[in-house]
Amino acid sequence: MTDPDLAAIMTERRQLINVAYRLLGSLADAEDVVQETYARWYAMSTEQRDAIDSPAAWLTTVASRICLDLLRSARARRERYVGEWIPEPLPDRSEWISAPAGGEGDPADPADRVTLDESISMAFLVVLESMTPAERVAFVLHDVFGYPFAEVARIVGRTPAACRQLASSARRRLRSARTPARPA
Repeated sequence: MTDPDLAAIMTERRQLINVAYRLLGSLADAEDVVQETYARWYAMSTEQRDAIDSPAAWLTTVASRICLDLLRSARARRERYVGEWIPEPLPDRSEWISAPAGGEGDPADPADRVTLDESISMAFLVVLESMTPAERVAFVLHDVFGYPFAEVARIVGRTPAACRQLASSARRRLRSARTPARPA
């Protein structure tokens, strides 16, 4: 692997953290997922890595699947947990985003914009938590990050049509959470 290849792989880190944070609601867990994703990448032989057509897609797929596994296990653990789950808010931008070596970060970087926009509120994260793990992955990857349903389907192990349905169900949950309850 050449230095430009290494640079390309490492530039995906921010995107992977954003995807994992959106899925998990915890920056610490998101960083753990990204660490595990890179560990799996570098555990492969050079020949295996060179055979991957799109390293970015591979990294996103692996990170998303790790998140999906964590969400499933977290859901099982919370069935035994007495209290209410509350996601952790994002720390200040300067605490976790560093500009690439040799210059300022691109303010138009969609990964920054998505993570830092106001849609990541506690309420939004709590609504995400009410979704099934598969709904959450389909919704976040398609509606937030713009992945095509065919790619989402590969990640969650379902058909593109099933992923469309999962995202639609997630959107309904989001809309119903935004609609204020009417007095009886």
